[in-house]
Amino acid sequence: MTILKKKRVALMVMAILLAGCSDGDDGRDGAPGEPGKPGEPGKPGTNPPVTQSVETQVKVINYTLGEGTITYEFEVTDENGNLINDLTDVQAKVAALTAKGFILNRDENPINNVEDNVHIGGAVTQATEGAKLTQVDDGHYIFEAPMAGVNAATEGIVWLRVGGNDAIARSKALVVNKPDGQFSTTTEACYACHVDYSQSPRRHAGYVAEGMDGEVDFIAGCLVCHGSVSKTVTNDEGFSIGGYASNTLSKIGHINHREFSKDFSVLNCSSCHTDAPINSNFTGPGCIDCHGKEGTPIGDIVPSNGLDFRELHEQKAGITKLQALRAAYTVELSTPESDGAGGWCSTISVKDNEGNLVNIGNNYNADPADAGYVAAKPIVYAGAYLHAYDNHGLVGRPGARNSETKTDNADGTRTVCYAAANIAAGYENAGYMFSARVTFSSEGWQAYDGKVRGQTRDRIRANGYDGSMGVSFTAYSDVVNPADGSKISGFDRRQVVADSSCITCHNDVTAFHKNGEFDNGGKGCIACHGNGMARTSADYGAGFGPMIHSWHWGKGATVGEVAQDADGNWSQTGKANGAAAIAPASSCVACHQDGLSLAAVPNQYILEPGSKMTSPVTANCYACHTSDSAKAHMSQNGGDISVDIPAVEWFKQPSAESCATCHDTGRTFGIDKYHKF
Repeated sequence: MTILKKKRVALMVMAILLAGCSDGDDGRDGAPGEPGKPGEPGKPGTNPPVTQSVETQVKVINYTLGEGTITYEFEVTDENGNLINDLTDVQAKVAALTAKGFILNRDENPINNVEDNVHIGGAVTQATEGAKLTQVDDGHYIFEAPMAGVNAATEGIVWLRVGGNDAIARSKALVVNKPDGQFSTTTEACYACHVDYSQSPRRHAGYVAEGMDGEVDFIAGCLVCHGSVSKTVTNDEGFSIGGYASNTLSKIGHINHREFSKDFSVLNCSSCHTDAPINSNFTGPGCIDCHGKEGTPIGDIVPSNGLDFRELHEQKAGITKLQALRAAYTVELSTPESDGAGGWCSTISVKDNEGNLVNIGNNYNADPADAGYVAAKPIVYAGAYLHAYDNHGLVGRPGARNSETKTDNADGTRTVCYAAANIAAGYENAGYMFSARVTFSSEGWQAYDGKVRGQTRDRIRANGYDGSMGVSFTAYSDVVNPADGSKISGFDRRQVVADSSCITCHNDVTAFHKNGEFDNGGKGCIACHGNGMARTSADYGAGFGPMIHSWHWGKGATVGEVAQDADGNWSQTGKANGAAAIAPASSCVACHQDGLSLAAVPNQYILEPGSKMTSPVTANCYACHTSDSAKAHMSQNGGDISVDIPAVEWFKQPSAESCATCHDTGRTFGIDKYHKF
C-alpha cells in the first residue's frame, strides 16, 4: 500500500483595515452576526481537522472505472462534521451486472499451479498490492486500486467503506452507484418485517448500506456479497465463477425464510416481490434455489416480459383462493336483546360482497372435523359469545362456554342466546355485548394441521393448530345496559396497531389460530385474548398486548419450538421462534406505526389463570423484562404482577402503577428512548 499526503497549499492574502475596529470584531468575515465565524460546528472546514472519530461520514465526490482499475475521490468527516486527516483504511467493492445477475468474484490462490482465471467485479482494500491512498487536502482523499474484473463499461453495484483503524471509526457501507430496474425486491419490503436490520441480532447487521443521500439501501448492500451466483459454482479448473458468498440473496430469501414463523409462507411471493420478479428462466437466479441442485451452474436471466410467477406460486399455496374468500363476505351482529327471562341474544348475519344475505343454516357443515371440506356447505363454524364490556375493553365472558343455543332463522340469519342460568354474576355494572365468528372453509380445509407444537407448562399438542385453508370473519355488536337493555355505545376498543400489522409477517392468509383473524390487525383475537379472559400467566403474557410481546420476544417465544428424539418422543427445544431475527427494541414500529402513549393505556387489570391479575402497563413490560430487578422496579412503582383478584368487580379496581410518569413517550426515561417507534 502507498499512502501519500500532497496537501494543497492555499495562499491567503489578508488586508487588515485598522480604522473602525473599535468594536472588537476584526477578523470576522461579513457583517456582524452573519455566517463566517471560524469554528462553527457541523460545517466541514470551519474547525481544525481531526485525526480520530466516534462516527465517520463519507461523501463521494467522484469514482472512475478503468481497464482493471477503480478510483474513488471522497471527503471524510467525523460526527461533528470536522474533516478527518490521517485516514489509513479503505474498502471498495464492485458487484458486476452480468447475464447471470450480480457477481463479485473473489481473488483465489492458484490451483494445481494454475493462476486464478476468473475475474468479475472485485473487492480491494488499501492493503491490496498496487493500491494507493492519497490525501490531497484536509479530509480529502483519492483511492486508486487494481480490480481485474472491471473496465470502463462495467455496470453494477459500486460500494465503499472507510475507517476502522484504532482512532477513526469505520463508516457505514455506502452504495455509491447501482443500475436501475435490476432488483426483484426492495428495502421497504424487507423492512416491513425486519424494520431496521442494522439493529438485528442476526449476522452482518453492521453491513447494512446507505445510498448517496443517506437512505437505507438494504438490498443493494446485501447483493454486493450475496449476489446472484453462489461462490460454490466453479469452472473446470476449480475456480469459482460465482460471487463472494456461498448463499445468494435469493437463497436467503427463499430457503432461509421457509416456515421461519407460524403462518409465514415463502410462496406468498408478493410479500417480498411487490412487483413481478424480472427473471423467468427456471435455471436462472431465484428459481434454482428451490428447483435446482446446489452447485449446478445457473442459466442466464431471461426478462419476464409480463410473465408473473407470483400468480403460479400463490395459487399453488391457496393464497389467491383465500384472498378471494376473504373479500367475498362480511359478518354483522345485531344489538343484544333480552329474552325476557334474564337471558341475552344476538343475531348473526352474513352478507356477500353485493349485500345479499347468505343462509348460514343451508351452508353449515355440522361435522367438519370428520367430513373436511364440503363445497356445498363451506361454513364450518358460526357462533357468538356474550361479553362484559367496561372502559372500552372486554372484561370477561359471563356467558358460560358451550351453554348457548343457536337458532337458524328463515331469512338465513342465526340467533345465539345465553339463558339467565348460564350467565355468571358479577358483571351487572358492566355493559353487555356479543362477538361473533363465522368461518368459511375452502378446498384443502382441515380441522387441525397435524403439526406438533409446544404449549405453556411444558405441554405438547400433537394435532397442531386448529384450522387450515379457512377464513374466519369476526364481528362485534353494540354495547347495552344489562339492567334495561338500552344502548350504551358501539363497540370501541383502543387500537394501537395498524390493521395490516399481523399479516405483514404472518403472510399466508390462512390461520394462526381459529382460522385466520389477522385480516383486521388482531381485532378478532381480542374476543378471547382481552383483559377479562384468563389466558396464560403474566410470565407468558396475559391479555392481547402482553401476549404479543411475550410470544415474540419474551418467555413465550421459547414455547412453541419442538424436536423429536430417536425414540419418536417430542419435547420443547427452549429455542426462540423466528421473531428472534427481529430486534425487539428496534422493531416496535412494525406494529405501533403511530407511536404509543403509556398514559393512554386504560388503568384496568388483566386477568390470568389461577384467579390472578396483573396491572396493564406492567403486564406489557413484564412480558419481555422478566428479571428480578425489573420486577422489583415495577413493583416499587405501583405495578402488580400476579396478585389476587378482589371479590367484587375486579375490572372497576384501578391499579397504582405510575409507569407513565417516567416512561411515557417524550419523558426523561420515555420508552421512545429505548425502543424505536
